[in-house]
Amino acid sequence: MQNQIVRNALQLHRAGRLGEAKSLYEHALALNPSNVDALHLLGLILLQSGEAEAAAVRLKRAVALSPKNAAFHSNLGAALTSCGKPREALNAFRQAGKLNPGEPQYQMAIGNSYALCGEHVEAERWLRKLTAKFPGYALGWFNLGNALRDQQRGEEAINCYQRVITLDPGLANAHNNLGSVLHSLGRLEAAEIAYRRSIAIESGNAMVYCNLASVLIDRGLFTQAEAACHRAIGLQADLATAHSFLGATYSHLGRLDESLACFQRAADLDRDNVLTIAAVGDVLNELGRHQDATRYLHEAEARVSAADTKSLQQLIYPILLKQGQWKEGWERFAHRESRHSLTEKYRILNLSTTLAGPVNAQTILVLREQGLGDEIFFLRYAPALSRLGARIIYQSGAKIAGILARVPPIAAVITDGEAMPQANQTLLLGDLPNALGTLGSAEIAAHTGSDVHTRLKFSTETTLTTHGAYSPPPPLRLTARLDCLQRMTQRLNAVGLPPYIGITWRAGTPPALQRGTTWSLSKEADIDQLGQALSSVQGSLIALQRNPAPGELEQFTAAANKPLHDFCALNEDLEEMLALLALLDEYIGVSNTNMHLRAGTGKSARVLVPRPAEWRWLSSGDRSPWFPNFPIYRQSTNGDWQPALQQLASDLRA
Repeated sequence: MQNQIVRNALQLHRAGRLGEAKSLYEHALALNPSNVDALHLLGLILLQSGEAEAAAVRLKRAVALSPKNAAFHSNLGAALTSCGKPREALNAFRQAGKLNPGEPQYQMAIGNSYALCGEHVEAERWLRKLTAKFPGYALGWFNLGNALRDQQRGEEAINCYQRVITLDPGLANAHNNLGSVLHSLGRLEAAEIAYRRSIAIESGNAMVYCNLASVLIDRGLFTQAEAACHRAIGLQADLATAHSFLGATYSHLGRLDESLACFQRAADLDRDNVLTIAAVGDVLNELGRHQDATRYLHEAEARVSAADTKSLQQLIYPILLKQGQWKEGWERFAHRESRHSLTEKYRILNLSTTLAGPVNAQTILVLREQGLGDEIFFLRYAPALSRLGARIIYQSGAKIAGILARVPPIAAVITDGEAMPQANQTLLLGDLPNALGTLGSAEIAAHTGSDVHTRLKFSTETTLTTHGAYSPPPPLRLTARLDCLQRMTQRLNAVGLPPYIGITWRAGTPPALQRGTTWSLSKEADIDQLGQALSSVQGSLIALQRNPAPGELEQFTAAANKPLHDFCALNEDLEEMLALLALLDEYIGVSNTNMHLRAGTGKSARVLVPRPAEWRWLSSGDRSPWFPNFPIYRQSTNGDWQPALQQLASDLRA
C-alpha cells in the first residue's frame, strides 16, 4: 500500500501538482517513517518549493537509510547549497561522485561547491579533470568558464563559453555569461550580440534584459536601453536592478524627474543596495533637494560594506563638492578613479595626499591627471603653494606645456617621457586642494600674508563672502603669445564684423563612442536649438567644436540662418586657441578645455550645463564659485534645453 501511495504521489509530482504529491508523500511516511523513497521525494518537493532547510532534514534521513544511493547524496548537496552551506554540500557531492564516478553531473557539482567555498583554484582543477574526461559535456565547460571568470581570467573564460556554444548552441546561460565577460573587458558590441542571442533562446529571463540594458547604457544607446529595462520590468516588476538601470538611463538623458522615481523604486525594493540608495541622493541633490539628498547619503554610508566603499565614495564626493562642502568633498576626492590608477603607476614615488612639514624652500613635484581642462582647473592652487615658498615642478600634458611654462608660480614644466626630477615631495594635481587644507594656520602665517591664508581657507571650507557666493581660488592666469594674437586678429577680421562669438556644443566622449565599462565624461547641447537661439544675435559665429561630426557645421548654419566659420582645427594647437579665446567677444558652450583657457585669459563665457551637472558647476544657480563671471544656462530636469537657450538668446540680445 505504501509503495502504491508513493507511485501515485510521483505521478502527481511529475505533473507539477506539488501540493497533492506532498500530501501523499507525508501520508506514506505517516504509515512508515522509514520509507526511504517517500523521504527522498518529499525532500525534493520541499527543495522545489523553496523550503531548503526542511528539504535537507528529509534528505539527510534518506541518506542515512540508504547511504549507497548516489542520487540521494547529490540531492542532499543541492539542498545544503540552497541553505548556504557549501562546505557540507561539497562533502555530499563528493560522496555522490565516489558512488557513481561515471556521472559527470556529480563531478561538476563538486567543482561548483569548491567555487562557492571561495576555492576557485581547486574548483578550476576539478572542472578541468571533468572536461578532460567528458569533453563533450557542455555544462562542464560552462562551469569551468565560470571558475575562470571568477578568477578574472576573462579570455580563458570566453574560450570555454564559446566551446559550450559549439556543443550546445541553445544554452541561453552560456550566451549570457559570455556577454558578461565580454562586457567586463570593454568589448561592448560583442557583449550586446551575446546578450541578444541569449534572449532569442530564452526571452523570459528579466536579468538578461538588465544585462542588455547595462551594455546599451555603456554604448550610449539610451533609447534601446530604456526599452530593455521596460521589458525586464514587464517580466519581473519587483526586480530592483531593472528599475535602477532605467534610472541610470533617464539620468544620462537628463530626465532627472523620471530618474528619481526609478531609483527610489529600486531602493524601496532592495534596501541593501547602498549604491542605489546613494544614487537617489545624487539625483535629489541635482534637483536642489539637498536635505533629502543628505539623508539618503547618510543611510548609504551607515550601511556600506567594505566591497562597496570605494564605489560609494566616488558617488559621494561630487555631491559634496556640488553642495559647496569643500573640506569634506576634497578629503573624499582621494577616492577618485584616476588617483587609484595613478597611485599604482607611480607607486615608487610615494605619492601623498598631504604636504609634510614646512614647505618653504621645498621642491614640490606635481603630476598631471585627468584631462587638459582639469589640469588648468586644479593649477589655480599653484599660486598659493608658490607663495608659501615652495618651488613647483609640474608634469604637464604636451599640448599645454608651452602655455604653462609662462605661468610664474610654476618654476619648471616637464612632459611625459622626461625623467622625473628630484623633489622633496610628489603629489597628484588633484590632491592640491586637500593637501593645502592640511596645513595649519601657524605654518601658513609663517610663510605668507593674510591673502593666501584666506584663499587656503576658502579652498577647504564652506565659506561665504559678504555677497553670499562661495569664493575658491580664482582661475590660473594664462598669457597668450603676441604672434598668436596677431594671427588670430587677422583671421577674425577676415571672417566678418564683430562681435565675434565662439561656439562649442559638445565635449568629452560622445555616448555612441563610449568604449569602456567606466563611463567617460560626456556633455552635449542640442545643436539645432542652440543654432536657432543664436539666429537673432548680431555678430560673427566662430565654430570651436573639437572633431565636429560630418555635416554638423552645415546643420548649425542652417539652424542659425547665418554662417558658422570653421576654427575647429585650433583645438590641436592650444597656443593659437588661447589667443583666439583672448580676442573673442563672447564664448558659448558646454564645459571643456576651451572654457578653462577662456577663464585663464580673464574673460567671461556663457556655459551650457547639461543634467546631471559636473560638480564644478554645482547642482543649481546661475553662477559657479569656481567661475564667478561665467553665466550658467542649465538644461531642465526633464531633459529640455529650450528654456535655457531662450534665456541665452535674450541675454545676448540685451
